[in-house]
Amino acid sequence: MRIAVIPAAGLGKRFGGKKQFFKVYDKLIVEYPIEIFSKNSLIDGIILVLPEDELELGGELKKKYKKILSIVPGGTERQYSVYKGLLEAREYKPKEVLIHDGVRPVVEYSKVEELVVALSDYEADGVILGVRPKETVKEIGTPLEPGDFLIRRTLDRDRLILVQTPQIFKFEVLLECHERALKENFLATDDSALLEKYGFTVVSIPGDYKNIKVTTKEDLEIVKVFLK
Repeated sequence: MRIAVIPAAGLGKRFGGKKQFFKVYDKLIVEYPIEIFSKNSLIDGIILVLPEDELELGGELKKKYKKILSIVPGGTERQYSVYKGLLEAREYKPKEVLIHDGVRPVVEYSKVEELVVALSDYEADGVILGVRPKETVKEIGTPLEPGDFLIRRTLDRDRLILVQTPQIFKFEVLLECHERALKENFLATDDSALLEKYGFTVVSIPGDYKNIKVTTKEDLEIVKVFLK
């Protein structure tokens, strides 16, 4: 069994509201990935992680999208929200799990299959999506005025990728990594970083530049163009 966990419990402080519930073309942002996974035969079920005060809305989504197995209240950090989703998913005994940000609405249907195939072909513990940075990337040093920094060095773009979701993992491996991180009070910005920390194998395959994460109002305008 293969389950998708969609963490969508953020408060959207930088955005100015819970961006996952903003409507684009009469559909909530979080509905776009739900719809893609619902139509994909490689996904057997969805665990949706929402803010505790939005569980009623989650119930409405569950009625609309039959592949949603459970609605789970999120944690104070993304990592804790994913962990709660994994604990709920464990009841269904999945072999593999996809993790996808609820604020990435532009998901190519084909990427799910590519992730599934790569996890098997490479015999990896996890597979992620990544795109090459187009701009020059520099490491910053001492802060000066707000937003100003001394530059330390220029990084080699050929050795860097910008990481996206969905990401796919062997379920028991990801659950183990989350539990170890919880005991050690270790926080990461994505799930693959947990596998890296504990010595598991992660492979990157090509992502999609349109698959952006809605973080600011400017991102929302770009997403509208892609979805149209």
